[in-house]
Amino acid sequence: MRVGLLSDIHANLVALEAVLASLGKVDALWVTGDTVGYGPDPGDTLALLRERGALLVQGNHDRAVATGEGLEFFHDRAAEAALLHQKWLSSEDRDALAALPTVATADRFTLCHGSLRDPLWEYVTTTRAATATLQLAATDHCCNGHTHIPAFFHLTVTGAKASHVAEGTAYGLEERTLVNAGSVGQPRDGDPRAAYAVLDTDARTVTFYRSPYQVAETQRRIHARGLPEMFADRLAFGV
Repeated sequence: MRVGLLSDIHANLVALEAVLASLGKVDALWVTGDTVGYGPDPGDTLALLRERGALLVQGNHDRAVATGEGLEFFHDRAAEAALLHQKWLSSEDRDALAALPTVATADRFTLCHGSLRDPLWEYVTTTRAATATLQLAATDHCCNGHTHIPAFFHLTVTGAKASHVAEGTAYGLEERTLVNAGSVGQPRDGDPRAAYAVLDTDARTVTFYRSPYQVAETQRRIHARGLPEMFADRLAFGV
């Protein structure tokens, strides 16, 4: 099975469309949270993923937009964007976001946004945090997001080890692994291109990719919808 692994789309429809075009035919789409928040097109982004039959888990921005929970932990501009998304989305879309699971299982993979210790909020940026999630998993592999930075960890007898993520390189899934595809809509690793990954469950590999998209168009939409300018500015630099 060929699976498109996406995360942190953040209502950036232009980036999502570019990624889906680059992906081509896949057997499944898995999204590890934060489908909304920050960006200009939350409703259309949700509609496109629904049309494609994507499996979504809930991120902290999804929860905040759906219910208001956690807004107090956001900086003022992130909270402003979340409140605007609340207003723009239909009640059906908000209910759908609220109903998303924080943890889901598909094939031999467990999906969450942050970590299995704290599915909505923990940033897995260290081998210690990766070890904790992999030890909690009931499946061989885990997929997460939240950091907006692609990452690959595998579990050894002494704990998780991190591998440098290189674009287009296939990494083996023979051991217990944690995969973060990076961010489609708000990359923060210095590369403005949309990030995603492809899981091949038959070959037992994951390959990380980047897709260029029309950043200027997303910036135009952010400005037109009255969202905070920082969410447009940072797209040009991937920070």
